[in-house]
Amino acid sequence: MPESFIDGVITAFYNSCIDWKIESEMGTPKSRYKKNGRIEKTLGAVYTPPRIASSLVRWAVRSPHDRVCDPACGEGVFLAAARTRLADLGNPHPTCLGVDIDPIAASRSGAERADFFEWFETAPRFDVVVGNPPFIRSHLFSDKSRDLAFWHMRTMGLNPSRLMSTWAPFLALSSQLLTETGRLAFVIPEELLHINYAEEIRRHLLSFFRRVIVCLPGHELFSSVQQSVVLLLCEKDRSGPEGLFSISFSDLEDGELERLEPAPVWSWTSKWTHLFLDDKERRFLDGLFSRLNWKAIKDHGRVEVGVVTGDNSFFLLKKGLAENIGQEYMQPIISSARDLSGLNFSTQDFGRLARDGRPLYVLMTDEPIKNLPPQLKSYLKHGMEMGVNSRYKCRIREPWYAVPGIWPAQALLLRQAGEMPRLVHLNKKLASTDTIHRVRWNEPALGKRYVTGFLNTSTLIFCEIMGRSYGGGVLELMPGEANKIPIPEPVEKLEAIFDDVDALIRNKEYYRGLDVVDKVVKPKWLNKEDSDNARTILCKLIERRKHKQNGIH
Repeated sequence: MPESFIDGVITAFYNSCIDWKIESEMGTPKSRYKKNGRIEKTLGAVYTPPRIASSLVRWAVRSPHDRVCDPACGEGVFLAAARTRLADLGNPHPTCLGVDIDPIAASRSGAERADFFEWFETAPRFDVVVGNPPFIRSHLFSDKSRDLAFWHMRTMGLNPSRLMSTWAPFLALSSQLLTETGRLAFVIPEELLHINYAEEIRRHLLSFFRRVIVCLPGHELFSSVQQSVVLLLCEKDRSGPEGLFSISFSDLEDGELERLEPAPVWSWTSKWTHLFLDDKERRFLDGLFSRLNWKAIKDHGRVEVGVVTGDNSFFLLKKGLAENIGQEYMQPIISSARDLSGLNFSTQDFGRLARDGRPLYVLMTDEPIKNLPPQLKSYLKHGMEMGVNSRYKCRIREPWYAVPGIWPAQALLLRQAGEMPRLVHLNKKLASTDTIHRVRWNEPALGKRYVTGFLNTSTLIFCEIMGRSYGGGVLELMPGEANKIPIPEPVEKLEAIFDDVDALIRNKEYYRGLDVVDKVVKPKWLNKEDSDNARTILCKLIERRKHKQNGIH
Protein backbone atom coordinates (compact mmCIF):
# COMPACT_ATOMS: atom_id res chain seq x y z
CA MET A 1 0.00 0.00 0.00
CA PRO A 2 1.47 3.44 -0.90
CA GLU A 3 3.01 5.31 2.00
CA SER A 4 1.17 8.49 0.98
CA PHE A 5 -2.14 6.79 1.75
CA ILE A 6 -0.87 5.64 5.13
CA ASP A 7 0.38 9.16 5.88
CA GLY A 8 -3.07 10.55 5.09
CA VAL A 9 -4.79 8.05 7.35
CA ILE A 10 -2.25 8.69 10.09
CA THR A 11 -2.65 12.47 9.97
CA ALA A 12 -6.45 12.34 10.11
CA PHE A 13 -6.40 9.78 12.90
CA TYR A 14 -3.77 11.59 14.96
CA ASN A 15 -5.58 14.93 14.78
CA SER A 16 -8.88 13.35 15.75
CA CYS A 17 -7.19 11.60 18.67
CA ILE A 18 -5.86 14.88 20.02
CA ASP A 19 -9.38 16.32 20.21
CA TRP A 20 -10.78 13.05 21.55
CA LYS A 21 -8.12 12.88 24.25
CA ILE A 22 -8.72 16.43 25.42
CA GLU A 23 -12.50 16.57 25.17
CA SER A 24 -13.69 12.99 25.60
CA GLU A 25 -11.19 10.89 27.51
CA MET A 26 -10.27 13.69 29.88
CA GLY A 27 -13.86 14.90 30.04
CA THR A 28 -12.72 18.51 29.95
CA PRO A 29 -13.37 21.18 27.35
CA LYS A 30 -10.14 22.63 25.94
CA SER A 31 -11.08 26.14 27.03
CA ARG A 32 -10.90 25.11 30.68
CA TYR A 33 -7.12 24.76 30.55
CA LYS A 34 -6.77 28.51 30.02
CA LYS A 35 -9.12 29.17 32.90
CA ASN A 36 -7.19 26.84 35.19
CA GLY A 37 -3.97 28.71 34.49
CA ARG A 38 -5.14 31.75 36.42
CA ILE A 39 -3.01 33.30 39.15
CA GLU A 40 -5.20 31.91 41.94
CA LYS A 41 -4.26 28.37 40.93
CA THR A 42 -0.56 29.22 40.69
CA LEU A 43 -0.62 30.72 44.17
CA GLY A 44 -2.95 28.05 45.56
CA ALA A 45 -5.38 30.71 46.73
CA VAL A 46 -8.77 29.56 48.03
CA TYR A 47 -10.46 32.36 49.91
CA THR A 48 -12.18 31.62 53.20
CA PRO A 49 -15.68 32.88 54.05
CA PRO A 50 -15.54 35.25 57.08
CA ARG A 51 -18.03 33.00 58.88
CA ILE A 52 -15.54 30.12 58.75
CA ALA A 53 -12.59 32.29 59.77
CA SER A 54 -14.51 33.74 62.75
CA SER A 55 -15.53 30.30 64.01
CA LEU A 56 -12.00 28.92 63.84
CA VAL A 57 -10.47 32.03 65.43
CA ARG A 58 -13.07 32.07 68.22
CA TRP A 59 -12.04 28.51 69.14
CA ALA A 60 -8.29 29.06 68.79
CA VAL A 61 -7.91 32.43 70.57
CA ARG A 62 -8.59 32.12 74.32
CA SER A 63 -6.64 34.97 75.94
CA PRO A 64 -6.34 38.71 75.17
CA HIS A 65 -2.58 38.19 75.23
CA ASP A 66 -2.49 35.45 72.58
CA ARG A 67 -0.05 36.08 69.75
CA VAL A 68 -1.58 35.06 66.42
CA CYS A 69 0.00 34.08 63.09
CA ASP A 70 -1.52 33.37 59.69
CA PRO A 71 1.31 31.88 57.58
CA ALA A 72 -0.56 32.32 54.28
CA CYS A 73 -2.82 35.24 55.02
CA GLY A 74 -3.98 36.28 51.55
CA GLU A 75 -6.19 39.33 51.95
CA GLY A 76 -6.33 38.90 55.72
CA VAL A 77 -9.72 37.38 56.61
CA PHE A 78 -8.20 35.40 59.50
CA LEU A 79 -6.16 38.36 60.72
CA ALA A 80 -9.28 40.54 60.75
CA ALA A 81 -11.19 37.89 62.70
CA ALA A 82 -8.29 37.56 65.17
CA ARG A 83 -8.08 41.31 65.79
CA THR A 84 -11.83 41.41 66.41
CA ARG A 85 -11.65 38.44 68.78
CA LEU A 86 -8.72 39.89 70.74
CA ALA A 87 -10.40 43.29 70.96
CA ASP A 88 -13.52 41.61 72.35
CA LEU A 89 -11.28 39.94 74.96
CA GLY A 90 -9.89 43.36 75.96
CA ASN A 91 -6.73 43.82 73.87
CA PRO A 92 -7.00 46.82 71.50
CA HIS A 93 -3.39 46.41 70.29
CA PRO A 94 -3.01 42.71 69.55
CA THR A 95 -0.05 40.87 68.03
CA CYS A 96 -1.38 39.48 64.76
CA LEU A 97 1.21 38.64 62.13
CA GLY A 98 0.50 37.57 58.56
CA VAL A 99 2.83 36.16 55.93
CA ASP A 100 2.15 35.85 52.20
CA ILE A 101 4.25 35.34 49.09
CA ASP A 102 1.90 37.44 46.94
CA PRO A 103 3.02 41.09 47.19
CA ILE A 104 -0.44 42.45 46.39
CA ALA A 105 -2.16 40.34 49.05
CA ALA A 106 0.57 41.09 51.59
CA SER A 107 0.26 44.83 50.94
CA ARG A 108 -3.51 44.80 51.36
CA SER A 109 -3.42 42.86 54.63
CA GLY A 110 -0.35 44.55 56.13
CA ALA A 111 1.51 41.24 56.17
CA GLU A 112 5.13 40.33 55.63
CA ARG A 113 5.84 39.56 51.98
CA ALA A 114 7.87 36.35 52.11
CA ASP A 115 8.04 32.71 51.09
CA PHE A 116 6.77 30.92 54.21
CA PHE A 117 9.41 28.21 53.94
CA GLU A 118 12.19 30.84 54.03
CA TRP A 119 10.48 32.91 56.71
CA PHE A 120 10.03 29.79 58.86
CA GLU A 121 13.78 29.53 59.53
CA THR A 122 13.77 32.56 61.85
CA ALA A 123 10.09 32.64 62.81
CA PRO A 124 9.09 33.35 66.44
CA ARG A 125 6.63 31.18 68.38
CA PHE A 126 2.90 31.93 68.60
CA ASP A 127 0.03 30.97 70.84
CA VAL A 128 -2.25 30.58 67.85
CA VAL A 129 -1.65 29.67 64.20
CA VAL A 130 -4.69 30.00 61.95
CA GLY A 131 -5.36 30.16 58.25
CA ASN A 132 -5.97 28.48 54.93
CA PRO A 133 -2.65 27.18 53.55
CA PRO A 134 -2.17 27.38 49.78
CA PHE A 135 -3.21 24.36 47.78
CA ILE A 136 -0.73 23.97 44.93
CA ARG A 137 -0.36 20.58 43.25
CA SER A 138 3.10 19.00 43.27
CA HIS A 139 3.82 19.78 39.61
CA LEU A 140 3.35 23.53 40.27
CA PHE A 141 5.31 23.53 43.56
CA SER A 142 8.49 25.49 42.78
CA ASP A 143 11.69 23.49 43.23
CA LYS A 144 13.28 26.11 45.47
CA SER A 145 10.35 26.24 47.90
CA ARG A 146 9.84 22.47 47.85
CA ASP A 147 13.49 21.72 48.58
CA LEU A 148 13.47 24.10 51.53
CA ALA A 149 10.11 22.85 52.83
CA PHE A 150 11.19 19.21 52.60
CA TRP A 151 14.49 19.98 54.33
CA HIS A 152 12.59 21.46 57.27
CA MET A 153 10.27 18.44 57.35
CA ARG A 154 13.20 16.05 57.44
CA THR A 155 14.63 17.91 60.44
CA MET A 156 11.31 17.10 62.13
CA GLY A 157 11.85 13.41 61.41
CA LEU A 158 9.32 13.29 58.57
CA ASN A 159 9.83 11.77 55.13
CA PRO A 160 8.09 14.04 52.60
CA SER A 161 6.99 12.77 49.20
CA ARG A 162 7.40 14.64 45.92
CA LEU A 163 3.72 13.95 45.32
CA MET A 164 2.84 16.36 48.13
CA SER A 165 0.82 19.48 47.47
CA THR A 166 1.92 22.59 49.34
CA TRP A 167 -0.66 22.36 52.12
CA ALA A 168 1.09 19.31 53.61
CA PRO A 169 4.45 20.96 54.47
CA PHE A 170 2.59 24.14 55.46
CA LEU A 171 0.61 22.13 58.01
CA ALA A 172 3.60 20.18 59.31
CA LEU A 173 5.82 23.25 59.74
CA SER A 174 3.05 25.42 61.18
CA SER A 175 2.70 22.98 64.06
CA GLN A 176 6.30 23.86 64.98
CA LEU A 177 5.43 27.56 65.33
CA LEU A 178 3.28 26.95 68.40
CA THR A 179 4.07 27.52 72.04
CA GLU A 180 3.75 24.67 74.54
CA THR A 181 0.00 25.17 74.93
CA GLY A 182 -0.73 26.58 71.49
CA ARG A 183 -3.64 25.92 69.13
CA LEU A 184 -3.77 25.49 65.38
CA ALA A 185 -6.93 26.01 63.28
CA PHE A 186 -6.72 25.51 59.52
CA VAL A 187 -8.89 25.09 56.48
CA ILE A 188 -7.32 22.03 54.86
CA PRO A 189 -8.09 20.03 51.70
CA GLU A 190 -10.21 16.99 52.49
CA GLU A 191 -7.48 14.82 51.02
CA LEU A 192 -5.76 15.10 54.42
CA LEU A 193 -8.16 12.33 55.45
CA HIS A 194 -7.43 9.89 52.63
CA ILE A 195 -4.42 10.69 50.44
CA ASN A 196 -1.57 8.21 50.89
CA TYR A 197 1.20 10.80 51.12
CA ALA A 198 -0.58 12.40 54.10
CA GLU A 199 -0.45 9.20 56.20
CA GLU A 200 2.69 10.38 57.98
CA ILE A 201 1.16 13.84 58.49
CA ARG A 202 -1.87 12.22 60.14
CA ARG A 203 0.37 10.25 62.48
CA HIS A 204 2.37 13.39 63.25
CA LEU A 205 -0.75 15.32 64.21
CA LEU A 206 -1.91 12.62 66.62
CA SER A 207 1.50 12.33 68.27
CA PHE A 208 2.30 16.06 68.39
CA PHE A 209 -1.08 17.33 69.59
CA ARG A 210 -3.17 16.07 72.46
CA ARG A 211 -6.40 16.62 70.55
CA VAL A 212 -7.04 16.65 66.82
CA ILE A 213 -10.57 17.74 65.90
CA VAL A 214 -11.97 17.49 62.37
CA CYS A 215 -15.07 19.39 61.29
CA LEU A 216 -16.79 18.71 57.96
CA PRO A 217 -18.39 22.00 56.86
CA GLY A 218 -21.61 21.93 54.88
CA HIS A 219 -21.26 22.26 51.11
CA GLU A 220 -23.06 25.60 51.14
CA LEU A 221 -20.17 27.19 53.08
CA PHE A 222 -17.67 26.54 50.28
CA SER A 223 -20.07 26.25 47.36
CA SER A 224 -17.73 27.94 44.88
CA VAL A 225 -14.67 25.85 45.73
CA GLN A 226 -13.95 22.74 43.65
CA GLN A 227 -11.50 21.32 46.19
CA SER A 228 -13.36 19.76 49.14
CA VAL A 229 -12.11 20.97 52.50
CA VAL A 230 -12.25 20.15 56.20
CA LEU A 231 -11.69 22.35 59.23
CA LEU A 232 -8.79 21.11 61.33
CA LEU A 233 -8.47 22.12 64.98
CA CYS A 234 -5.41 20.95 66.93
CA GLU A 235 -4.43 21.74 70.51
CA LYS A 236 -1.41 20.91 72.66
CA ASP A 237 -3.04 21.60 76.03
CA ARG A 238 -2.34 18.50 78.14
CA SER A 239 -5.63 18.59 80.02
CA GLY A 240 -8.85 16.98 78.82
CA PRO A 241 -9.49 14.01 76.51
CA GLU A 242 -6.83 12.84 74.06
CA GLY A 243 -7.01 11.57 70.49
CA LEU A 244 -8.97 12.13 67.28
CA PHE A 245 -12.43 13.71 67.42
CA SER A 246 -15.11 14.98 65.07
CA ILE A 247 -17.55 17.86 65.42
CA SER A 248 -20.34 19.43 63.38
CA PHE A 249 -19.94 22.96 62.08
CA SER A 250 -23.04 24.12 63.95
CA ASP A 251 -21.51 22.97 67.24
CA LEU A 252 -18.20 24.64 66.37
CA GLU A 253 -19.96 27.87 65.47
CA ASP A 254 -22.01 27.76 68.67
CA GLY A 255 -18.97 26.89 70.79
CA GLU A 256 -20.48 23.55 71.89
CA LEU A 257 -17.16 21.72 72.17
CA GLU A 258 -18.42 19.34 74.86
CA ARG A 259 -20.22 17.48 72.05
CA LEU A 260 -16.97 16.18 70.62
CA GLU A 261 -17.31 12.64 69.29
CA PRO A 262 -14.29 10.36 69.86
CA ALA A 263 -13.23 8.83 66.54
CA PRO A 264 -10.20 6.61 67.15
CA VAL A 265 -8.29 5.51 64.08
CA TRP A 266 -9.24 2.02 62.87
CA SER A 267 -6.63 -0.73 63.01
CA TRP A 268 -7.37 -1.88 59.45
CA THR A 269 -6.90 1.43 57.64
CA SER A 270 -4.69 4.42 58.31
CA LYS A 271 -7.14 6.77 56.62
CA TRP A 272 -9.54 9.05 58.42
CA THR A 273 -12.43 8.58 56.00
CA HIS A 274 -14.40 7.03 58.86
CA LEU A 275 -15.01 10.63 59.93
CA PHE A 276 -17.60 10.83 57.16
CA LEU A 277 -19.77 8.62 59.39
CA ASP A 278 -21.35 9.27 62.77
CA ASP A 279 -20.20 7.50 65.92
CA LYS A 280 -22.81 4.72 65.73
CA GLU A 281 -22.02 4.00 62.09
CA ARG A 282 -18.29 3.94 62.81
CA ARG A 283 -18.68 1.40 65.61
CA PHE A 284 -20.94 -0.78 63.46
CA LEU A 285 -18.59 -0.75 60.48
CA ASP A 286 -15.45 -1.41 62.52
CA GLY A 287 -17.15 -4.42 64.07
CA LEU A 288 -18.42 -5.62 60.68
CA PHE A 289 -14.91 -5.60 59.21
CA SER A 290 -13.50 -7.63 62.09
CA ARG A 291 -16.29 -10.16 62.15
CA LEU A 292 -16.45 -10.73 58.39
CA ASN A 293 -12.77 -11.65 58.40
CA TRP A 294 -12.71 -11.76 54.58
CA LYS A 295 -9.38 -12.05 52.79
CA ALA A 296 -8.07 -9.10 50.82
CA ILE A 297 -7.77 -9.08 47.03
CA LYS A 298 -3.98 -9.46 47.43
CA ASP A 299 -4.59 -12.90 48.95
CA HIS A 300 -6.42 -14.00 45.78
CA GLY A 301 -4.29 -12.24 43.19
CA ARG A 302 -2.81 -8.86 42.43
CA VAL A 303 -4.03 -5.50 41.14
CA GLU A 304 -1.44 -3.64 39.06
CA VAL A 305 -1.34 -0.43 37.06
CA GLY A 306 -2.12 -0.46 33.38
CA VAL A 307 0.18 0.39 30.49
CA VAL A 308 1.79 3.84 30.41
CA THR A 309 2.36 4.58 26.73
CA GLY A 310 3.68 8.13 26.96
CA ASP A 311 1.13 9.33 24.41
CA ASN A 312 -2.13 7.42 24.08
CA SER A 313 -3.24 9.44 21.05
CA PHE A 314 -0.28 8.04 19.10
CA PHE A 315 0.23 4.55 20.51
CA LEU A 316 -3.45 3.53 20.61
CA LEU A 317 -4.89 2.73 17.20
CA LYS A 318 -8.30 2.00 15.76
CA LYS A 319 -8.91 -1.30 13.99
CA GLY A 320 -8.50 -0.07 10.40
CA LEU A 321 -5.18 1.64 11.01
CA ALA A 322 -3.93 -1.28 13.10
CA GLU A 323 -4.71 -3.70 10.26
CA ASN A 324 -3.01 -1.48 7.68
CA ILE A 325 0.16 -1.23 9.75
CA GLY A 326 0.20 -4.90 10.73
CA GLN A 327 -1.62 -6.60 13.60
CA GLU A 328 1.44 -8.67 14.45
CA TYR A 329 2.75 -5.42 15.97
CA MET A 330 -0.42 -4.79 17.96
CA GLN A 331 -1.87 -5.92 21.29
CA PRO A 332 -5.60 -5.51 22.05
CA ILE A 333 -6.13 -2.92 24.79
CA ILE A 334 -8.87 -1.01 26.62
CA SER A 335 -8.29 2.66 27.36
CA SER A 336 -11.49 3.90 29.00
CA ALA A 337 -13.92 2.70 31.64
CA ARG A 338 -16.79 3.69 29.35
CA ASP A 339 -15.87 0.71 27.17
CA LEU A 340 -16.65 -1.67 30.04
CA SER A 341 -20.41 -1.86 30.53
CA GLY A 342 -20.86 -5.00 32.62
CA LEU A 343 -19.04 -7.63 34.67
CA ASN A 344 -17.91 -9.49 31.57
CA PHE A 345 -15.92 -8.38 28.52
CA SER A 346 -16.26 -10.73 25.56
CA THR A 347 -15.13 -11.03 21.96
CA GLN A 348 -18.55 -9.64 21.01
CA ASP A 349 -17.96 -6.56 23.19
CA PHE A 350 -14.59 -6.05 21.52
CA GLY A 351 -16.15 -6.30 18.06
CA ARG A 352 -18.87 -3.79 18.95
CA LEU A 353 -16.29 -1.27 20.16
CA ALA A 354 -14.24 -1.80 17.01
CA ARG A 355 -17.30 -1.02 14.88
CA ASP A 356 -17.87 2.11 16.98
CA GLY A 357 -14.39 3.31 16.06
CA ARG A 358 -12.80 3.04 19.48
CA PRO A 359 -8.98 2.77 19.67
CA LEU A 360 -8.46 -0.89 20.67
CA TYR A 361 -4.85 -1.70 19.79
CA VAL A 362 -1.56 -0.62 21.30
CA LEU A 363 1.63 -0.56 19.26
CA MET A 364 3.95 -3.27 20.59
CA THR A 365 7.46 -3.72 19.22
CA ASP A 366 11.05 -3.11 20.25
CA GLU A 367 12.59 -4.13 16.93
CA PRO A 368 15.03 -1.72 15.29
CA ILE A 369 13.21 0.60 12.95
CA LYS A 370 15.21 -0.67 9.96
CA ASN A 371 13.64 -4.13 10.40
CA LEU A 372 10.05 -2.87 10.42
CA PRO A 373 7.65 -2.91 7.44
CA PRO A 374 7.14 0.30 5.41
CA GLN A 375 3.70 1.05 6.87
CA LEU A 376 4.98 0.97 10.45
CA LYS A 377 8.11 2.93 9.51
CA SER A 378 5.85 5.60 8.04
CA TYR A 379 3.74 5.72 11.20
CA LEU A 380 6.79 6.08 13.43
CA LYS A 381 8.21 8.77 11.16
CA HIS A 382 4.96 10.69 11.49
CA GLY A 383 5.18 10.34 15.27
CA MET A 384 8.65 11.85 15.25
CA GLU A 385 7.42 14.74 13.13
CA MET A 386 4.71 15.33 15.75
CA GLY A 387 7.33 15.22 18.53
CA VAL A 388 6.04 12.05 20.19
CA ASN A 389 9.60 10.74 20.60
CA SER A 390 10.37 13.86 22.68
CA ARG A 391 7.64 13.15 25.23
CA TYR A 392 9.13 12.34 28.63
CA LYS A 393 8.13 8.66 28.80
CA CYS A 394 9.26 8.14 25.21
CA ARG A 395 12.63 9.84 25.30
CA ILE A 396 13.83 7.85 28.32
CA ARG A 397 13.35 4.47 26.65
CA GLU A 398 15.20 2.74 23.82
CA PRO A 399 13.82 2.61 21.25
CA TRP A 400 11.42 5.43 21.98
CA TYR A 401 8.42 3.52 20.59
CA ALA A 402 8.93 0.37 22.71
CA VAL A 403 6.06 0.65 25.21
CA PRO A 404 6.96 -1.45 28.30
CA GLY A 405 4.79 -3.69 30.44
CA ILE A 406 2.25 -4.77 27.84
CA TRP A 407 0.61 -8.00 28.99
CA PRO A 408 -2.99 -9.24 28.87
CA ALA A 409 -4.89 -9.26 32.14
CA GLN A 410 -7.41 -11.78 33.50
CA ALA A 411 -9.65 -9.04 34.91
CA LEU A 412 -9.82 -5.26 35.04
CA LEU A 413 -10.63 -2.97 37.96
CA LEU A 414 -12.01 0.50 37.33
CA ARG A 415 -9.47 2.99 38.63
CA GLN A 416 -12.17 5.64 38.82
CA ALA A 417 -15.85 4.90 39.28
CA GLY A 418 -18.94 7.09 39.29
CA GLU A 419 -21.74 4.97 40.75
CA MET A 420 -19.79 1.95 42.01
CA PRO A 421 -16.31 0.47 41.55
CA ARG A 422 -16.32 -2.73 39.54
CA LEU A 423 -14.19 -5.72 38.60
CA VAL A 424 -14.61 -6.94 35.02
CA HIS A 425 -13.88 -10.51 33.92
CA LEU A 426 -12.03 -10.78 30.60
CA ASN A 427 -13.25 -13.51 28.27
CA LYS A 428 -11.42 -11.52 25.59
CA LYS A 429 -7.89 -11.19 26.95
CA LEU A 430 -6.37 -7.74 26.56
CA ALA A 431 -4.25 -5.11 28.25
CA SER A 432 -5.37 -1.73 29.62
CA THR A 433 -3.92 1.74 29.85
CA ASP A 434 -3.20 3.23 33.25
CA THR A 435 -6.73 4.66 33.41
CA ILE A 436 -7.82 1.09 34.36
CA HIS A 437 -6.02 -1.40 36.61
CA ARG A 438 -5.08 -4.91 35.50
CA VAL A 439 -5.68 -7.95 37.69
CA ARG A 440 -4.00 -11.36 37.76
CA TRP A 441 -5.57 -14.14 39.83
CA ASN A 442 -3.76 -16.91 41.67
CA GLU A 443 -6.52 -19.22 40.43
CA PRO A 444 -7.75 -17.84 37.08
CA ALA A 445 -10.48 -20.50 36.89
CA LEU A 446 -12.24 -18.69 39.76
CA GLY A 447 -12.20 -15.33 37.95
CA LYS A 448 -15.98 -15.06 37.45
CA ARG A 449 -16.54 -15.76 41.16
CA TYR A 450 -14.13 -13.05 42.28
CA VAL A 451 -15.68 -10.50 39.94
CA THR A 452 -19.24 -11.29 41.02
CA GLY A 453 -18.41 -11.47 44.73
CA PHE A 454 -16.72 -8.07 44.62
CA LEU A 455 -20.10 -6.44 43.93
CA ASN A 456 -21.56 -6.71 47.45
CA THR A 457 -22.53 -4.05 49.97
CA SER A 458 -19.73 -4.66 52.46
CA THR A 459 -16.90 -4.73 49.91
CA LEU A 460 -18.19 -1.55 48.28
CA ILE A 461 -18.29 0.18 51.68
CA PHE A 462 -14.65 -0.75 52.20
CA CYS A 463 -13.87 0.65 48.74
CA GLU A 464 -15.42 3.99 49.76
CA ILE A 465 -13.48 4.00 53.05
CA MET A 466 -10.13 2.85 51.66
CA GLY A 467 -10.30 4.78 48.39
CA ARG A 468 -10.26 8.49 47.71
CA SER A 469 -12.47 11.11 46.12
CA TYR A 470 -11.15 14.45 44.92
CA GLY A 471 -14.27 15.87 43.36
CA GLY A 472 -16.62 15.35 40.45
CA GLY A 473 -18.34 12.53 42.31
CA VAL A 474 -15.66 9.98 41.34
CA LEU A 475 -14.16 7.32 43.62
CA GLU A 476 -10.54 6.44 42.84
CA LEU A 477 -8.79 3.25 43.91
CA MET A 478 -5.04 2.94 43.41
CA PRO A 479 -3.41 -0.53 43.37
CA GLY A 480 -2.03 -0.24 46.91
CA GLU A 481 -5.53 0.52 48.17
CA ALA A 482 -7.35 -1.94 45.92
CA ASN A 483 -5.18 -4.87 46.97
CA LYS A 484 -6.29 -4.36 50.58
CA ILE A 485 -10.02 -4.46 49.79
CA PRO A 486 -11.68 -7.51 51.43
CA ILE A 487 -13.81 -9.74 49.22
CA PRO A 488 -15.93 -12.82 50.05
CA GLU A 489 -14.82 -16.39 49.44
CA PRO A 490 -15.25 -17.45 45.78
CA VAL A 491 -18.08 -19.91 46.36
CA GLU A 492 -19.56 -21.81 43.42
CA LYS A 493 -22.90 -20.03 43.56
CA LEU A 494 -21.22 -16.76 42.61
CA GLU A 495 -20.38 -18.23 39.23
CA ALA A 496 -23.97 -19.39 38.81
CA ILE A 497 -25.30 -15.81 39.14
CA PHE A 498 -22.52 -14.22 37.05
CA ASP A 499 -24.56 -13.82 33.85
CA ASP A 500 -27.63 -12.44 35.68
CA VAL A 501 -25.60 -9.85 37.55
CA ASP A 502 -23.71 -8.92 34.38
CA ALA A 503 -27.02 -8.24 32.63
CA LEU A 504 -28.24 -6.04 35.49
CA ILE A 505 -25.05 -3.98 35.54
CA ARG A 506 -25.13 -3.52 31.76
CA ASN A 507 -28.65 -2.17 32.25
CA LYS A 508 -27.34 0.16 34.99
CA GLU A 509 -29.47 -1.60 37.61
CA TYR A 510 -26.62 -1.47 40.11
CA TYR A 511 -28.57 -1.91 43.31
CA ARG A 512 -30.57 -4.84 41.93
CA GLY A 513 -27.27 -6.49 41.08
CA LEU A 514 -26.06 -5.72 44.58
CA ASP A 515 -29.15 -7.41 46.04
CA VAL A 516 -28.51 -10.58 44.06
CA VAL A 517 -24.89 -10.83 45.22
CA ASP A 518 -25.68 -9.92 48.83
CA LYS A 519 -28.05 -12.89 49.09
CA VAL A 520 -25.16 -15.22 48.25
CA VAL A 521 -22.31 -13.72 50.30
CA LYS A 522 -24.14 -12.34 53.36
CA PRO A 523 -23.08 -14.26 56.50
CA LYS A 524 -25.85 -16.03 58.40
CA TRP A 525 -25.08 -14.06 61.55
CA LEU A 526 -25.82 -10.73 59.78
CA ASN A 527 -29.48 -10.01 60.51
CA LYS A 528 -31.80 -7.89 58.37
CA GLU A 529 -31.41 -4.81 60.55
CA ASP A 530 -27.63 -4.91 60.21
CA SER A 531 -27.88 -5.61 56.47
CA ASP A 532 -30.14 -2.59 56.06
CA ASN A 533 -27.74 -0.53 58.17
CA ALA A 534 -24.82 -1.52 55.94
CA ARG A 535 -26.73 -0.58 52.80
CA THR A 536 -27.68 2.78 54.34
CA ILE A 537 -24.01 3.47 55.10
CA LEU A 538 -23.01 2.60 51.54
CA CYS A 539 -25.66 4.90 50.07
CA LYS A 540 -24.62 7.68 52.43
CA LEU A 541 -20.98 7.43 51.37
CA ILE A 542 -21.85 7.32 47.67
CA GLU A 543 -24.23 10.27 47.91
CA ARG A 544 -21.70 12.26 49.89
CA ARG A 545 -19.12 11.64 47.21
CA LYS A 546 -21.54 12.62 44.46
CA HIS A 547 -22.27 15.90 46.23
CA LYS A 548 -18.78 17.00 45.27
CA GLN A 549 -19.87 17.09 41.64
CA ASN A 550 -19.83 20.51 39.99
CA GLY A 551 -17.72 21.98 42.78
CA ILE A 552 -20.24 21.25 45.54
CA HIS A 553 -18.94 20.30 48.96
